[in-house]
Amino acid sequence: MESADMPKPDAARSAARATPAAPDLAGFAVGDAVMHPAHGVGRVTGQSSADVGGEKLELVHFAFGEGRLLLRVPRAKVVANGIRRLAGGELIAEALEVLTGTPRGAARGITWARRAAELQAKLNSGDPRKVAEVLRDLSRNVNNPERSFSERQIFEAALERLSVEIAAVENTTREAAVAKIAQRIPVAPTPIAVAA
Repeated sequence: MESADMPKPDAARSAARATPAAPDLAGFAVGDAVMHPAHGVGRVTGQSSADVGGEKLELVHFAFGEGRLLLRVPRAKVVANGIRRLAGGELIAEALEVLTGTPRGAARGITWARRAAELQAKLNSGDPRKVAEVLRDLSRNVNNPERSFSERQIFEAALERLSVEIAAVENTTREAAVAKIAQRIPVAPTPIAVAA
């Protein structure tokens, strides 16, 4: 028989997250999935402290790429480094909606170097909607065999970042996420374009 004062299991889990340990991890808990603008989806693995230049720093540990990359970030710098929780389903839906919009070409008189810097800034913002803008705007040249190497690199980086976040949020494979993106924009050259 349950007492009215006894917390429900969900309430107990919420109370456990609200313990003082959560702020020590910059608002995250060990095991939380996170997104880094440059390294993609990762997990919080723990915390430690270190003396650097006579100052004690509290570090939050993150693992990216199936544990191949380990980052230790000062707790006060986690947000400044762009590390955030995974996007919710609503934000992913907005990003997928951005893909269906009309691609924007470069404004007249803007060099590729300047445009590439603007696209890279959107890519590094970590915002899935801005990453989707990069994909949308570069997708119109996917079938152009003369597109530059740097354009292909930026496009592929944007595709990787958006697809891994969609896969993590929807608990699916990266391939399924790429297929979902491919329903809205071309993500690979057609066989005719490759043969040209």
